[in-house]
Amino acid sequence: MRRLTCASLLCVAASVTLLATPITPTYTTFGTLSGATFGGTGIPNHAVAITTIGDVTLGLTAHARYSNPPVSNNGVGVFTAVAGGDIYTAPNTQPTWARWNFGLYASNTGSTPYFLELLYDFDPAAGTDESALGQAWGPLGPATTLGPTTLQDSWNLGMTFLHPPTPSGVTPPTYPSFDPNVSGEYSFALILRDLSGNELGRAAILVNAVPEGGATLGLLGVGLLGLVALARRQS
Repeated sequence: MRRLTCASLLCVAASVTLLATPITPTYTTFGTLSGATFGGTGIPNHAVAITTIGDVTLGLTAHARYSNPPVSNNGVGVFTAVAGGDIYTAPNTQPTWARWNFGLYASNTGSTPYFLELLYDFDPAAGTDESALGQAWGPLGPATTLGPTTLQDSWNLGMTFLHPPTPSGVTPPTYPSFDPNVSGEYSFALILRDLSGNELGRAAILVNAVPEGGATLGLLGVGLLGLVALARRQS
């Protein structure tokens, strides 16, 4: 009986582990997304996690906000940004906003409509589970329908609208407050769903926010991760 109980507990523990679903970099290609402006001027589009699903193209990237330090990447979906509140872009100073933004892009050249879901991370701890991520669209907010159009924008985790009001009767999720001064790992996923809610594909990235002066070390770290990922793919 003891052996059976222990075995059962181990199975339950393994199941819980398997159910954990942190975001991992996901894309069809990583590189230039021609024509993407992310709703602004001068926003780089040469390092984008691009996923193509039929007539739909999804894209996610991270970039510096205005004149803040540039955001680097390891070529496989992991970005390194400088942590800290944006106090340098007068007259657009926003101390409660990060010094970096994330850019999102979705384009549908066909006639079939889809739903978009955007997940984003306020928790600087690594490996945040998908269930704990914020949602701008999807089950907890008004679904964004992607018809034959292009949607793109550049957002910051400090923007208050990323804490949307919860519909009546729905238990609101508990999101940690975002502190731009805290270093850590932040994850993002742009998900395409059919009108029944089934996931068809996604583009996903990670952003490592590091202390000012540690960006070079962070770039070295993500570079090493890129080499490891490349070696795994080649093997």
